[in-house]
Amino acid sequence: MELCVQTLKCLIIYSLAFFFFSSLKLSETLLIQTPAIPPGQCMPPRLVGKPKARELQMRWGAPQVDGGSLVSCYRLEMSPAESEEHREVYMGPELECTVIGLLPGKTYSFRLRAANKAGYGSYSEKCEITTAPGVPDQCKPPHVACRSPTCAIVSWETPAGNGANVTEYRLEWGAAEGCIQLCYCGPGLTHEMKGLLPATTYFCRIQAVNVAGAGLFSEVVLCVTPSSVPAAVSCLRVRDESEVDIPHYSPSTCLALQWEEPCDHGSEITAFSIDFGDRQPITVPRTTNHIIENLQPDATYRIRIQALNSIGAGPFSHTIKLKTKPLPPEPPRLECTVLSHQNLKLKWGEGTAKSLQTDSIQYHLQMEDKSGRFVSLYRGPCHTHKVQRLNESTTYTFRIQAFNEAGEGPFSDVYTFTTPKSPPAPLKAPRIERLDDHTCEVTWEALQPMKGDPVIYSLQSMTGNSEFKQIYKGSARSFQVSGLQLNCEHRFRACAIRQCQNPQGPQDLSGPYSATVTFSCQKTELPSTTHKNTVEVSRTKRTLSDEQCAAVILVLFAIISILIAFVIQYFVIK
Repeated sequence: MELCVQTLKCLIIYSLAFFFFSSLKLSETLLIQTPAIPPGQCMPPRLVGKPKARELQMRWGAPQVDGGSLVSCYRLEMSPAESEEHREVYMGPELECTVIGLLPGKTYSFRLRAANKAGYGSYSEKCEITTAPGVPDQCKPPHVACRSPTCAIVSWETPAGNGANVTEYRLEWGAAEGCIQLCYCGPGLTHEMKGLLPATTYFCRIQAVNVAGAGLFSEVVLCVTPSSVPAAVSCLRVRDESEVDIPHYSPSTCLALQWEEPCDHGSEITAFSIDFGDRQPITVPRTTNHIIENLQPDATYRIRIQALNSIGAGPFSHTIKLKTKPLPPEPPRLECTVLSHQNLKLKWGEGTAKSLQTDSIQYHLQMEDKSGRFVSLYRGPCHTHKVQRLNESTTYTFRIQAFNEAGEGPFSDVYTFTTPKSPPAPLKAPRIERLDDHTCEVTWEALQPMKGDPVIYSLQSMTGNSEFKQIYKGSARSFQVSGLQLNCEHRFRACAIRQCQNPQGPQDLSGPYSATVTFSCQKTELPSTTHKNTVEVSRTKRTLSDEQCAAVILVLFAIISILIAFVIQYFVIK
């Protein structure tokens, strides 16, 4: 309006001057330049490209009326859409500028005016432009409320969306500040954390997201869950017998348990409760092993355990099924079945060859040595044992115990067996010297006294097929036999007799007889020349002794057994 008034004044002045000078006589031409006026109104500024969240690229043209002078400067002003207070954002000769420092998703009003040497022209019409939406603001720290030692409720507030609504929230949670992980993603403002550990420190933070992206995470919030009852006991097992170093421990009436101490969940463990079937649970002080005693042998028990603290009892462990071993067997009765001066054959129990293959019971035989200690003689499943290389007339002490998978039973009472005195050794075959037709002298070797016991001799004879009869007993080394029959065979044998000096009185102990010697008695004939009388003595081959006969029989029996086994193997099995 101000510009129109000025223009009208100029037109009136020009008209009056024209009529005045037209009535006059024209003079020489005079050039007169009117003064410049401010530029006309500018076109509204416009946006270049797409709006951004925090800056806008603005551009404009030159006003249509420059006021008689070139435009030298432009002034761009901006105000929020809800305010009329403008502020200058650009002033200069350029036809565009970048407006920075804007808020995302906010509408701004722009106006422009141009200036020349006459001054500023009028403002353009307003141009409203909305910036692009930005990511949400940083969330405030979330609030954590523990409902129980294993559950917590996390809540948060909605931050500024910066031109767009928040579509989801991202909650990160973890037990270490540097190792938190995403645990919730959604539009809600709360989330329940389950399965937490009691008395444990946790860290969490929240982040808001809209169409422009994700905003900054909130500051990290720390929370500590309350203390609770202990965790469940793990690794419950029974200890091996070799691991138990306790006197009088019996696997038949005891069970040795071992376990690992669980997490106390913030309150120190004070004791453990052991439950084993129908019996009253056992409470033991804080430990990791315990021996349950006074159980039934060969019985099965289902055992579980729980830890206790000041808050209460934790959950039970897994249940294990254990069985006590049977009681160890009682010792058998020990007997001596064969007794000789060098050997003892001991027998116990009622074992047979067939039962030895399935019987789980084994035996431990011990003998007392000279120092009074018992040393092991035999350990195994057999029911007999031969003790050899013993001394004659000596007392030996034995004891025995039985054992099986249940353990070793008690030792028996001691048994004493005394070896008898040894008989004399067998004599060599006696020698015979003919004295006349009906008389001969039999001579045999002499033996030394045996440990103070005197040795006497016994001579037997047999005529023809009759039985042997004793013809002499005494300490002499020879004996003259008279009254011999002519043309008949006479057999002689001798043995030594040990006269044992016992408290009950002397006792004769005979040794084996010597080999038999044969003597033939014939009538003597005088020769033609003078010679000494000759004695025809024929000795038969030595008969076998009882021990030699037994050895021959055993060898023959073994050979026959091998042949029978070979025949069975070859003809039956094949």
